[in-house]
This record gives sequence, structure tokens and C-alpha cells, in this order.
Amino acid sequence: MPNAAFALTVAGLTDVGRARSRNEDDFQVSIAGEFAVVCDGMGGHAGGDIASRKAVEVISGILRDHAPSNPIALAKRDDADRTQTDPAATEPAVRHALSVARSAVQQANRAIYELNLARGFSSGRGMGTTVAGLWRIPGTAYMAVFHAGDSRVYRLRDGELRTLTRDHSLYQIWLDNGGRGTAPQRNIIVRALGTAEDVEPDVSVQSLMPDDVVMLCSDGLNGMLPDGVIARILRQESDPALAAAALVDAANAAGGMDNVTVVVGRFAATV
Repeated sequence: MPNAAFALTVAGLTDVGRARSRNEDDFQVSIAGEFAVVCDGMGGHAGGDIASRKAVEVISGILRDHAPSNPIALAKRDDADRTQTDPAATEPAVRHALSVARSAVQQANRAIYELNLARGFSSGRGMGTTVAGLWRIPGTAYMAVFHAGDSRVYRLRDGELRTLTRDHSLYQIWLDNGGRGTAPQRNIIVRALGTAEDVEPDVSVQSLMPDDVVMLCSDGLNGMLPDGVIARILRQESDPALAAAALVDAANAAGGMDNVTVVVGRFAATV
């Protein structure tokens, strides 16, 4: 399907869950800007909800500023999964977008870090947040995927679910090292926004194809549901809003031990 344009339909939902008294998650979606961001705040009384809201606000504002006034995105059909993590090896528009995404996360980190300092918290203490996001790169058949922490980005293509991010957690490090000995708790993260002066997010570029479904979530979803259940719901519910609601309901039915936030997007081909 050469020269096909993509139309994004996207919806999101956040819920406090069944075990928490406050919701420290936040999210933002933009059809016009073709981006989505999910943040999972941490800090409790120190302001996890403030951190997640600030991160969403800063990142969304920067991505909106870089959205074209008249977006026209032509996609070249390519059955290969073209994934490139090195911005130096990509075309200029993609390289620029990856730089913008990385800078957006770093500016959000700095804003939260300065809030912590202003409230009397030393480095490494106070509020913080994870982030997971994607941004359709204007005029291309690619999206920038960025994250820090254990919030995730998934893609459903041809019925198969794939995780596009890798958790920044002690548990993931334990798995990477062979899973020997006692497993650490899954919710201990080793990278987040706001707790240090600088942060280096993971940023990659992923190819887009017609009918790709993308999903972003806090760990309140994937911590309660196995990937098989997530994939089944995404396959069954073609409407992003219904899919997001079904996923949140399923996480709560499974125990709802944490705040849960889900964003689902579908890239449909238009002629």
C-alpha cells in the first residue's frame, strides 16, 4: 500500500484501582498532535500525583509545539519490522523527532527535580514519576517511543502483541542476569523522572503499518494481567475507548492492586 496516510484513533482511561485511596497516575492523548503519554507517579504524601501531572504537562506541551500545522503523513508499506534505535542512522525528520522526544522527557525531569528542591527534598528523595509515550513522527511512517521506569508501550500487529519498551526495574535486571537467587520485588524501579538532576530515557523509533494497535499503560495493568489476556482484549475490541475500558475493568477484576492507566490507539490506513 504505497503512499497510504494514517488516521489515528486514540482513547485513554485512568482508575484508582481497588486497593489505593488516591490516583497518582496521569495521561494525555492528542489526535491532532498524534501522541500519547502515560505517567505513574510515586511519592505518596510527597506528591506522586503532582509529579505525574507535571511530566504529562511538560512533555505534551513540547510535542504540541512540534506538531505540523497541516500534518500529512505518507506511509510506505514495508512488511519488515523496521526498528532503529540509533538516531544517527535515520533520516533527518526521524533523527530530529527522537531528539525532541528525549529533550521533552529531560525537561520534564528537570521541572520535577526543581519542585523537589523547592520543597526541601534532597536529590534522590521526594516525588517522582515513570513515563511511557509515543509520538507519530510528522510526515513519516514511524513513531518515536520513549520511556523511563516500568510503564510500558505495546504494539499489536497482525494479532501478535509485542512490548516495545524494557522495564527499568530491579526485577528486569535480575531477569537479564539469568534470574538466579531470590527475585526482587517487581515494583522497584531504577530510573524515573524527578529524583535526580539528569535522566536518560530510552528512545527508539518503530515502524508503523496500517491497522497497528498501540497501547500504553502503567504497571497497574500489566502487573495484574498477563500479556495473553491483554492481547485477547485488544483483538476483541476494535474501538480504542472500549478496549481501554475493558482492560481497566479486567485489571480491577483481577484485584486492582494499583492505580491503572491505559491508552489505546489504532492507526488506520486512509486513501
